[in-house]
Amino acid sequence: MKYIVLTLLMFCYQSHAKEDISISLANKSSAEEAKKAQVLRLIEQYDLEKWWFTEKIVIDEATRSPFSHPVLTLGASRPNSDLSGLSQLLHEQIHWYEDSRKEQVKNTISALKELYPRVPVGYPEGARSESSTYIHLAVCLMEFDALTAIVGQEKARDVVANNGKYFYKWIYKAVLKDDNKIRDILKNNDLYI
Repeated sequence: MKYIVLTLLMFCYQSHAKEDISISLANKSSAEEAKKAQVLRLIEQYDLEKWWFTEKIVIDEATRSPFSHPVLTLGASRPNSDLSGLSQLLHEQIHWYEDSRKEQVKNTISALKELYPRVPVGYPEGARSESSTYIHLAVCLMEFDALTAIVGQEKARDVVANNGKYFYKWIYKAVLKDDNKIRDILKNNDLYI
């Protein structure tokens, strides 16, 4: 009986959480509808509350790369696996977390510069600027840790390694190689979820 009640409570919580989320489709295309269905499926399948920082999501098949601000926007031009979709969703949500902690980000970047005095800038190795590359070391580490907590370390490592074949190549390699060092820096600077 306790199991049934707990299951019903979990279902009600997940349904309520889904109702609070606003997912807009830029073009109302079938690709965007499929991406929306994936996002809703991921929200229902996994407990993402710890890594959820914005309720508004836009899906736009014209978007080449997902981005977090001003509204979390996911692309839909090519299908991806649920784990890749989960990785993207977590990554962009985590940007909302770090964006609300300016002082912690500043201190974290200073500490990361000591670990990595020189970082790549630009696609595909780094991010759009030096500062963004350092921020992405933090975001990608937390993305990896979130995936690990949700689906296990082996699957998380596979997803992050696969991401690193296409974009943020140096960043994802650093995260997989130096995860403990980067995690310690984030924790020491109060920028860790």
